Parts: sequence; C-alpha cells; structure tokens
Amino acid sequence: MLQWIPEIPIEYDRFQRLLYNPMFHQKMSTPWNYEDEQYLINWYYIIGPEEMSYALDRTIKSIMQRVVKLKKEGIMEKQLCRTYSKKIKKNPLQRVQSK
Repeated sequence: MLQWIPEIPIEYDRFQRLLYNPMFHQKMSTPWNYEDEQYLINWYYIIGPEEMSYALDRTIKSIMQRVVKLKKEGIMEKQLCRTYSKKIKKNPLQRVQSK
C-alpha cells in the first residue's frame, strides 16, 4: 500500500543553496559521527558541497560550516589547487528556451 507524502515546497537562499527540507535533510540537528566526518574529509574536494549535502543528509550550509571548523582544528587540510564543482540544476527536465 502506498502512503501519501505531503509535498513540501523546495526553497533556495540568495546564493541558490537548498534550504532545509525534511525530505532531503534527515540528519539535521543530529551530532556528527566519525564516519560522516571521514566521508566529508575524503570526498569534499572531489564532489563539492552540494552533492555532499545529499550524501550526508544535511544542508549545504551545515556542510560548509563543518569544513571550516575541521580546517581551523587542523583535521582537514586546505586545498592547494582550487577547483569548482558543477551545481546540480534545479529542474533538469526543463529545457532552456532560446530567444
């Protein structure tokens, strides 16, 4: 039997980061565990903060705040060469209309 799930609107902040949504961020307001921190340290520079937020079920802002904290404590090394990860499109099925 299928259960009906209420539709929660998806909202973004002024930097186009996904705001808290219980459908995507189930671990919000829970303490960080060792496995999550190790995953963050090993994969943050490879996949970027947006994909990391989906992988760890936390908001992009909390991921970025944790990275800053780990860098200040010396647990996570600063990246020597800055690379930018692609942002995930809000609606990948929507086509861009040319003028």
